[in-house]
Amino acid sequence: MAGGAVLRTVEVSNQHKQSYGTGCLIAPGLVLTAHHVALPGGGSAVAVRDTVSAAFTEAVVVWESTELDAVLLKADRALVGAGMGIVRWGELVCDYPGRRPVCSMTGFPKAMRRRASARSEQYVDDLKTVEGTIAPHTGSRSKLYALGVDGAVPTEVKNWQGLSGAGVFCNGVLIGLARLVDRQWDRCLMVLPLSHLLAADGFTHAVAAHTGMTPRLQPADLRPLMDNAPDPKLSSTYLLDPRSQVTNLTGVSELVQQIEQWCKGTDRIDVAAVTGLGGTGKSRLVTEVLHRLTTPPGNQRPWSGGFLADNPSHTDYQVLAAASYPLLLAVDLAETRLPQIRDLMTALAGSHDGATLRVLLLARGHDTWWPALRRYLRTRNVGPAGQAFTLTPDDALDGHSPEDIYVEAKAAFARRIRLLQQAGHGDDTWPDSIVADAPRLYGAGIEHATRQPVIYHHIAALADVLAHANPEFALNDHPMEVLLANEVEYVRRIAEARLPEGTVNDKLIRTLVTAQFLAGARTAQDGRAAVRAGFDVHHRGYGITAPPDARQLAALDDVLTAAYPATDGAHWGAVGEPLAAAWLAEVETDSGEEFIEAFLQHDSLATEQRHQTLSTVARTAQDQPGLAAGAHRAVAADPQRLLPLAAQTVTAELGTDHARQWLTDLEHAVADRATTPDADPDTYQWASSLISEVQERTTTDRDDLEELIGTPLTQEADAPEQPNPEPGSAVPSADSHLVLVKPQVGWLTRTVVTFLGLCHLVLVAAVPSAAALSTSIGGDGWVLWLFVPANVSMHLSIAIAFGGRQLGTLPFAWTVPLIAIGMTTSSAFLFDRRWPADWPSPWLLWPTLFAFGLTALTFAWRFSFGQLQDTRLSAISERRPG
Repeated sequence: MAGGAVLRTVEVSNQHKQSYGTGCLIAPGLVLTAHHVALPGGGSAVAVRDTVSAAFTEAVVVWESTELDAVLLKADRALVGAGMGIVRWGELVCDYPGRRPVCSMTGFPKAMRRRASARSEQYVDDLKTVEGTIAPHTGSRSKLYALGVDGAVPTEVKNWQGLSGAGVFCNGVLIGLARLVDRQWDRCLMVLPLSHLLAADGFTHAVAAHTGMTPRLQPADLRPLMDNAPDPKLSSTYLLDPRSQVTNLTGVSELVQQIEQWCKGTDRIDVAAVTGLGGTGKSRLVTEVLHRLTTPPGNQRPWSGGFLADNPSHTDYQVLAAASYPLLLAVDLAETRLPQIRDLMTALAGSHDGATLRVLLLARGHDTWWPALRRYLRTRNVGPAGQAFTLTPDDALDGHSPEDIYVEAKAAFARRIRLLQQAGHGDDTWPDSIVADAPRLYGAGIEHATRQPVIYHHIAALADVLAHANPEFALNDHPMEVLLANEVEYVRRIAEARLPEGTVNDKLIRTLVTAQFLAGARTAQDGRAAVRAGFDVHHRGYGITAPPDARQLAALDDVLTAAYPATDGAHWGAVGEPLAAAWLAEVETDSGEEFIEAFLQHDSLATEQRHQTLSTVARTAQDQPGLAAGAHRAVAADPQRLLPLAAQTVTAELGTDHARQWLTDLEHAVADRATTPDADPDTYQWASSLISEVQERTTTDRDDLEELIGTPLTQEADAPEQPNPEPGSAVPSADSHLVLVKPQVGWLTRTVVTFLGLCHLVLVAAVPSAAALSTSIGGDGWVLWLFVPANVSMHLSIAIAFGGRQLGTLPFAWTVPLIAIGMTTSSAFLFDRRWPADWPSPWLLWPTLFAFGLTALTFAWRFSFGQLQDTRLSAISERRPG
């Protein structure tokens, strides 16, 4: 974090007005600083110098505000901040002391002025990084952050001079501008939050015009939990990414309003599902809703939020319960992330003292996982969890024709590409310029393309814009091939800058990008495994006799990481799914339909990577069924290692129809493999039986698959892979995950059962007490007093054991309660009592009464404290015929 602040630090000087201070690089050549530091105007020149330059460079004003004491300066990007990326903009939204992040600023305070040499009369201004923490509520009335400084401070306030205008960073995100020193507090620096700048007239337009990216605030203190928008790049992946917000959201205005109203409901926490086919615009819809909530009209309280990271840096989700602003979190591909959703909501259900929290779960369908997850959430008292929004391809056409969407998208792509070129991201190899009215090559007849997801119209529009700028792209027959050609050029430029000259292999790079998309990499070790697997499979059949050079693999890893940097806590990101699916199909075809099969079986991959590969192939195969064949053959070749993962993927992530087809094809692949001479009969008999069981549970009793909710479908990234079992032995079961589940019952039922349970405790204490006081017992009555605590303890222990756990059919599950009832009945006969003639026999009355009371006490405990349940997948991954 401090390193990023240092690289973005610049000196700002106005010699005519004898002003000097610090500035922050927003992008190459673009500097944000305090107005009282730059003092522009009046014929004076403002100069800036970054930390690697020897001379100052003159800068001009592109935006200023004396009211906010801020100014935006532009200098030659080749001389100031060359190669620097665009800064991330953010704010602080939570106040959770246990996770309060360190904030830092780097500048040139007067206290750091030093002699150039021991005997020199010349002075230089040296850098100083100041770190501290900000409690968001501190300074709320003055609308300034108050940064409490850690470490040493100058002896005099005036020695802070020169630090004004420095950028203040939190988790690598710019959150404010150093403004002044609090003279009453020697360890307190006042910081202007960026939210004031983004709300000022003309500021966002000025930034977008010089960076190609409209600044939007993100929760900086929540960044370890969030999946951030991609950095601006002239790649097809970036231009199509919904979080880049290149194209406008068309139609769905009514759905946007419905989600906004749901967000503003009265419940403190609530969860809803948003479902729709791939490419219908679910992520873009959420981005639009979030944009409207974060920029409300008037004086309404703004929201914050974003997409939850699939690989968060930490999982202390209770930070979200301390939000000062209402939060909207979106979870993409929710059907593949059920364990994470469970952990998130379990953490938030215990205590939530912050502002409103809404969680939107995005998925292609909700029939398989949403009903069960909703019941699970209700047992945790997590909101109503009753909403499910559906987005159809026709929704984007609400008030728009395919022609309108195509034309608007083409203009939007052309505009964003021009901004990227102005910001230094341009491709100078394109012979022609970018124009919004590029000829229709791939968009011809678009007006007849009804009922297609909106992504197809965007692909056609982008293909026409790119094909006009580079006629070589127009040689392709399909618009997706144009986008892939542009992506190849983008990755090649990165590879040529990082690999030795003449060693760039386009086909190898394409294979590795596909492997990156399939397997992912949470850690650097996972990244090396994916690169090694992709490299080996690409060269499969060419007779490599020695392992690849480690430096070569490291260089290839570096290329992939630079081309697709992680937007969350993972080692790297991946190419966008529309492009990745097409690329995967090409790689699979070029390999003779063997890439997926060989990649899944490679020994370098971790279990988590195998599961992600199966999940990705299964999801992609819904649109391109031919891709599933390689996965089926891989599972059939190694059922002990891959079949449980495949079964979990199908049952948890696919709809009923796709799951049925996937399992049927897998069954055929297993049957074919079982006929080979080297196939073990016991192993394939088990595999066939397991597939049949999963098919039955999927097609006849879908509710039986609810056991998957909350189950870790794969091993943790740092857990050792389980050894393959011997044929005929039991498959090791998945790790247990015990959670307390409270039955949902009405308040009247809970009250009555609890009352009866307490009456039962009183009764089992009163019966031996009455026996001990009976005159017929004689002098040994004191012994019977021991029955009082023994009876109460025994009944209470049974209620806790049976009410708080699932004890199954173990023998003591029946004998222990019977012994307790028998002992209590015996004590009831130890005191003298004459029974009325019309009463039932005491041998019938007492056992019945005690059995009924013990049952009530057991359920009273379960209703009040919950029952520990093992949510692991019971039959799928545990049982194998002996």
